[in-house]
Amino acid sequence: MSQAKDTSISAYLVVSRGETKGKRFEIPQGESLIGRWDPDAGAFPEVDLENHDPEAKVSRRHALLHFDGSNLSLEDAGSMNGTFVNRGKRLEEGARHALKDGDEVIIGKTFLTVELN
Repeated sequence: MSQAKDTSISAYLVVSRGETKGKRFEIPQGESLIGRWDPDAGAFPEVDLENHDPEAKVSRRHALLHFDGSNLSLEDAGSMNGTFVNRGKRLEEGARHALKDGDEVIIGKTFLTVELN
C-alpha cells in the first residue's frame, strides 16, 4: 500500500520596501483578509498591514487571498487605493488573480513579494 505524498506548499507575503522590509506573513490555507486591524469596523485581517502602511493607503478590508495548499490567488475587496500585481492594471473587485513565486503585490502603497515553497 503506497502512501500519498503531501504536495502542499508554504505561502508567504514579504514586505519588500520601507522600514519593515523583510517582515513575513505566513498565509494559512483557506481565505485570508489583507487590511488594517480596526475592531470598531470589525476588521481583523490575517495579514495586518497597519504597521507597514505609514500613509494609511491600505483599506481595513483591502484584499483577499485564497490558498488551497498548492494554488494562491488574490482579489481586491473593494479597496479605495487598489490592489496591483507586477505593476499591471488595478485588479477588479472580486476577480481572482493567480499568484506565483516572486510576484510583486502592491496593496495601497505597501509593496510585498510572494514566496511559495
